[in-house]
Order: sequence, then C-alpha cells, then structure tokens
Amino acid sequence: MSNRKMQNIQRQQTILLLLALDGKVFSKTLKQRFNVSDNIICNDMIYLEKAGLLKRIEAGAIAVEECLETEEK
Repeated sequence: MSNRKMQNIQRQQTILLLLALDGKVFSKTLKQRFNVSDNIICNDMIYLEKAGLLKRIEAGAIAVEECLETEEK
C-alpha cells in the first residue's frame, strides 16, 4: 500500500474518531490539524459520507447518529 493511501486512511479514521468524541467536526479545524488543503478534507468527507459514516454540513460534518436524532425530532 502506498504511503499516500495510508495517510488518507489514517486521516479518515481520525476524522471518524473525532466525530465519535464530539459529534461534529469543522473543515477549518481538520485542515489545520492535518496540515492539508481544503480539497483533501472535502474529498475525505465526501468519501466518508458516501460510505454512510458521516453527514456533511456547511462548515464540516456531523455524526450519522446525531443526524438521525435531529431528523426524528
């Protein structure tokens, strides 16, 4: 596995961990934390949303569970 692919996987796993801890993440914070471009964070979140692991919002993403709770209310 390439180094870049491994970095992508590790970054995406960390995003999911942060979501599990806080319920939401912000693109700007993730960009600074990982020292990557907006496009990389956006691509990560698109990938994770397509996998059903998060829900993208304007400034970042929320956990799928939190999204479901909001829809039920």
